[in-house]
Amino acid sequence: MPLLKVEADKLSNNDLVRGVIEEVIDRDDLFAVLPFTRTDGKAYVYNRENGVVEAEFLDPNEEVPEGAAKFTEVTTALRVLAHDVDIDKFLASSESDVNDQVALQIAAKAKGLRTKFQKTLINGDRSVHSKEFDGIAAISNGLGSSQVQVVGANGSALTLSMLDELVDMVPNGADCLVMRSGTVRAYRALLRAAGGTSPSELILPNFGRPMLCHNGMPIIVNDYIGTEAQGSADATTSVYALRLNEDDGLHGLHGGEAAGIRLEALGTVQNKDAWRYRLKWYVGLALKSTRSMARLKGITNV
Repeated sequence: MPLLKVEADKLSNNDLVRGVIEEVIDRDDLFAVLPFTRTDGKAYVYNRENGVVEAEFLDPNEEVPEGAAKFTEVTTALRVLAHDVDIDKFLASSESDVNDQVALQIAAKAKGLRTKFQKTLINGDRSVHSKEFDGIAAISNGLGSSQVQVVGANGSALTLSMLDELVDMVPNGADCLVMRSGTVRAYRALLRAAGGTSPSELILPNFGRPMLCHNGMPIIVNDYIGTEAQGSADATTSVYALRLNEDDGLHGLHGGEAAGIRLEALGTVQNKDAWRYRLKWYVGLALKSTRSMARLKGITNV
């Protein structure tokens, strides 16, 4: 009797490769360059300059006017980003021959926290979800017209001049431009159409790979930037110019000594044979000067 396939299958094991192939892949380089600063309170408080009191030219013996500087106090609250994962002890003990079940689950949970932060960094809105912090889009909605340029009642395609104007809207100098992948493709097409103009690239320490630049300014791809209707255009997007630092720019906040995600082993779950691990991050976002962010709104190249 010949060897049948059903019998041969019993004698053969699958070739299991160690590790897990990553399928959830997001385009967001902003997270790699965003600076963080520590705060020991539940909120971070800073003062913004509220106008300039100018001096006056006077005649001899004229009374000298007086005027003190005024400031606006800004408070940014820390938020708790956390999640638990339970790992069955039997599975961890009996099925970790190829992949460490505990390590894989913790790594996957950490990725989940990171992804949630990355989404909130762009689209967080306390008026919609009170437990999260305001992201870049919500913060820019509160800025004046000098920092937000709407490119057309029904949106408009990207131009090189628009990007030049956007950069000029950050007077102390932006550190990067942030846009969606589709907008980056449109930018490359503009350079090719201009003739004799090729994309310039820099290798930044944070990435270790070439980064596309506009006049020497890095262009950061972020596909968490959403789309919105504008007039008759069903889907438009935004491009941001950001100044990133802890002095007068945009930066992240973290509570306590650890700047990143913390891991706590909570021990055995009371009602099942499993270990419970908690990953958490006390985190927030602050914009020191309103002139450190600018937005180009209504771009149809999504």
